[in-house]
Amino acid sequence: MKIVRKTLLLTAMAASIAIGGMGSARADAFAQSILVINNFRLLNSSGTPFNVSDFAMLTGTNDAHATGSLNGTFANGAQSFGILSGINPDVAQQTVGLPNPPLAENDFSPFPAPPGVPGTFGYADQNLSGSAITVGDVPAGALAQTRADASLAMNGMASGNSDVGTSTTFSFVMGAEDTMTIAFEANPYTQAHVSADGAPTTNANARLSWSINIVDMTTGLSVFSFAPDELNGASNVSRTDGFPGTTTYDPGTLNFSATTGMLSVDSTYQITIQHNTLANALQNQAVPEPATLAIFGLGVLGLGTIGRRRFSTDPKHFDSNQRLPR
Repeated sequence: MKIVRKTLLLTAMAASIAIGGMGSARADAFAQSILVINNFRLLNSSGTPFNVSDFAMLTGTNDAHATGSLNGTFANGAQSFGILSGINPDVAQQTVGLPNPPLAENDFSPFPAPPGVPGTFGYADQNLSGSAITVGDVPAGALAQTRADASLAMNGMASGNSDVGTSTTFSFVMGAEDTMTIAFEANPYTQAHVSADGAPTTNANARLSWSINIVDMTTGLSVFSFAPDELNGASNVSRTDGFPGTTTYDPGTLNFSATTGMLSVDSTYQITIQHNTLANALQNQAVPEPATLAIFGLGVLGLGTIGRRRFSTDPKHFDSNQRLPR
């Protein structure tokens, strides 16, 4: 009987230590997504950037938005300006969580790679400068930058998400029949991290998307489309509690160039450029597994049994009409 009591006591102590220790570890989930498009130009067949004067008609807008969120609380910002207004969108950084803000405004450099995450927040930032064509004395060469980050450094249930986008849409009529070449440099960067002690359903995802499409508004048909895989599917990274660790996509500076077919002076064309970054992280509170709960319950039952037995054999609680157990 002494052996049984001792075993139950040790089981209860071990279960209590195990349950208490479950909340002591910190599970991290982190995702960051950055896309920098530099020296973006629209070139004519001679390799020279188009000028405003090369178009019989030119009108459109640059739109941008940035959203950061944490546990259902959102921070949003958006701007829109005409492409010939001389003003470009520069949406202020959007942060929910701490630290706030985690970086300086318009800082598009990556956070240090995990382990160790920079806080608990959803974060987004955007900036657009320059123009794809020559406007007055300002040479062609647009710079578009976006970042989205989601970081969770805490126990319990949490979700962080951020997305950022820049969209340029403009319509034009060619002053003379010509082709159009899209040329630019890109620096894509995505990273996803989940710590080894992540609870079930913990995950982190980061991805990019970039594309340009030209539609003939007269016929409604697409005459040109370009969406390099390096800025789309190849950039998608993810980690889960079943696949912990860190995945990084960092190909360095990439150069892109693509040319349309001949564009007629008799058609109105519409260009749409989409530039997006997205990061999200989810962490669910760790719940003891059924087997662990069973062991814990057995330990508690053992402690109760030992307590009752000590109570019944204590002379202070002994009834003279009862017999001491042997």
